Amino acid sequence: MKIITSGGRYLDIDAYAGIIAYAELLSLMGLQARAVSTAPLNQSIPAIVRSWPAPLTTIYSPNDRDKFTLVDVSEPKYFEDFVDLERVEEVIDHHPGLESYWQERIGDGMLIEHVGAACTQIFEQWEAAGIVDQISETSARLLMCGILDNTLNFGAEITTDRDKKAYEVLARYANLSDNWAAEYFSACQEEIVADIVQSTKDDTKLLTFKTFDQPMIIGQLAVWDAGDMAAAHFETFKRLSEQEPFWFMNIIGISDKRSHFVTDVPEVQTWLQKTLNVTFNGNVAVADRAWLRKEIMKVDIDKAA
Repeated sequence: MKIITSGGRYLDIDAYAGIIAYAELLSLMGLQARAVSTAPLNQSIPAIVRSWPAPLTTIYSPNDRDKFTLVDVSEPKYFEDFVDLERVEEVIDHHPGLESYWQERIGDGMLIEHVGAACTQIFEQWEAAGIVDQISETSARLLMCGILDNTLNFGAEITTDRDKKAYEVLARYANLSDNWAAEYFSACQEEIVADIVQSTKDDTKLLTFKTFDQPMIIGQLAVWDAGDMAAAHFETFKRLSEQEPFWFMNIIGISDKRSHFVTDVPEVQTWLQKTLNVTFNGNVAVADRAWLRKEIMKVDIDKAA
């Protein structure tokens, strides 16, 4: 059995959509495949999206004959506990940094690329197989949501023509409204605001940067209207400091295509100012564009090179 899975801490829409759509593709190709995740779904998968019939196995007992495919994750420390590194056959991801590591381990099974969404990579697997016209409505919809979320409605700098093409083709099979982007991000925002404490916990990562000498905890929320969220929920965001003293929150406003960075740590403010050319007013800096966490990681890698 091929087990298609992702990270163990939480499951966002890019990973959720990717593992479900890839398992469906492999099954249509005559392979035994199953989408498996024990991780909680975060707010990038709102109720309307969860209502779509998506086959996801949430209880899994490891079998020593199973092989693993990882989607939207390549850092082993974030894998599900049940993943055996010796039985990983494929890694399909768009986060930079571990290309050489996986190339040495699995050769052609490594597909880590500069593209906006892992869902775009999964769509291209369907395209390569020549059976896009057999994709289910649910998988087409999920992949579209993953592309929207990870490209910030095509406003992120990492967006590629590949992402745009994938979205355009998938729309033919998804039966969603022309205003779906606004509907999707507004639905995400409603769920985020309804439980801002849990939402903050559900999308944080502890990262180590090459140009900052301490680990940093980073939260990220993508909402339709960032508005006054930074001021209204500062005390909640500040709780990130309970995990690590160096922290910041990235609130991405989709409608205005800007990131709102929130932190009260002077060293982090200085690092963000130098790294991303932003200016803090008190505890908040509003960038002139939207930034994704993975884009900030790439800037850091480039500056250190």
